Amino acid sequence: MVSLIFVSHSYDLAKVTVEYIKKVTNTNVPISFSGGSGDNHQELGTDAVEVFNAIENVYSDDGVIIFCDLGSALISSELALSMLDEEKAKNVRMTSAPFIEGGINAAIQSSLGKNIDEVINESLESLAPKISYVKDKLDYTFNNNDLLEDIEFKDYVKGEYKILLENGFHARPVFMFINIIANSKSVVFISNKTKHKPPVSADSITKVTLLNIEYGDIMEIYAKGPDAEQILEKFEYLVNGKFETRHKTQLTKKIESDFVVVSDGYVSGTATYMYFGINVKKEYIKDIKAEKEKFESAIENVKKDLLAQKTIIEQKNLQNNEYLIFETYISMLFDDYVLKEVYDLIEKKKYSAAYSYNKVMRNIFKSFDSLDDGYIKERKYDIEDILYQVLKYLLDVKINIPTEDDIILIVDNIYASIVTEIGQNIKGVISINGSPISHAAILLKSLNIPYVIFASAMQLKGKKIVIDTKNEEGKVIYLQK
Repeated sequence: MVSLIFVSHSYDLAKVTVEYIKKVTNTNVPISFSGGSGDNHQELGTDAVEVFNAIENVYSDDGVIIFCDLGSALISSELALSMLDEEKAKNVRMTSAPFIEGGINAAIQSSLGKNIDEVINESLESLAPKISYVKDKLDYTFNNNDLLEDIEFKDYVKGEYKILLENGFHARPVFMFINIIANSKSVVFISNKTKHKPPVSADSITKVTLLNIEYGDIMEIYAKGPDAEQILEKFEYLVNGKFETRHKTQLTKKIESDFVVVSDGYVSGTATYMYFGINVKKEYIKDIKAEKEKFESAIENVKKDLLAQKTIIEQKNLQNNEYLIFETYISMLFDDYVLKEVYDLIEKKKYSAAYSYNKVMRNIFKSFDSLDDGYIKERKYDIEDILYQVLKYLLDVKINIPTEDDIILIVDNIYASIVTEIGQNIKGVISINGSPISHAAILLKSLNIPYVIFASAMQLKGKKIVIDTKNEEGKVIYLQK
């Protein structure tokens, strides 16, 4: 028998929904729920660990279907799926079916012994009687089981594309495509057919990137408007030729098991540690308007900084248009999905702008972290970079790069924005964490600045050291004699 799970931002709503469905359907279908966050689930929000526990409580090899109310319920559910054992995960599915009507239909169909595909299809059609009665949905057809296609995309032009970009449909091509859409007169949605991820609005760089469209995936585009055909043509041109893929995957090498060499070189200097993290405390505010204005001011200031960072990299005339990294950041900075979540927390919970923004961005960071291994997963560091820059203004934090001569910078993680501040006195970079395919790594490599990832780098703090990535004895980092 197929099990059901209901995930809501409200603990009370999730609980009452389950009780209501059990009472209406009078079935013995296993049903669980997850809702709320914080102590005793009193805060509005969702928790991936709670969703994971709900799945485990009612797991069945026949299948488990997760119903979500909105927003982070989807993200938390997807993160919970990534925590499951691989054999179990393939039997758990999320659905876009309505919370109440879909849940009722699903419980009935499951009790009749239907398989998971049949249960989901019936759930997706659960609004048909209501739509037929009210007649507020035009051109509705009952004969087609594909409800999304029939209702949402009936009049849309559709294109399917196999992504052959070496690093998938990652941040920079996403940004270029969103620019195409911004200058069009059509409405556009994108889905990842290969990974069964439903369509999302193509005007949100965060949502599109979270589709995790990797090399070889089939991507679907739905466009509706006077220039819909042209959008599909431009996209085909974008992925088949316009966007350069060479040098995007960074060549790295492991020496022993301690070092990952990202960018080669021979340099010496004093190992100097810098902490770029910003601690955020939970704070409540009284003046909602003033807090929103403070947040808006911070966003605008970061936009100016990003444009300046872009100019710095653009003037270096690098080969692969690395300055587009900062164009991408600006799009992510003004992502409506993110801004709405932040404003909701400020208005409804009266959290400070810093705490609200940190909470939203950290949730998105976790979502990227749960994606399949690969280039797109490492875009989580872009989220962290943008968060770092906004928090600097919200909390009035000043962080200055060392100005002494011959410095080898040790950091917990290196961000693209920090790379633009590095002067000639910084001879090399060692990070404790990080990725060889992050945008910061791409910039350091393009700028010929030696960069090594070394988990035990703190033992070097304050010492005069040498980075020698081509050392014949394999001693990548050693004390200067």
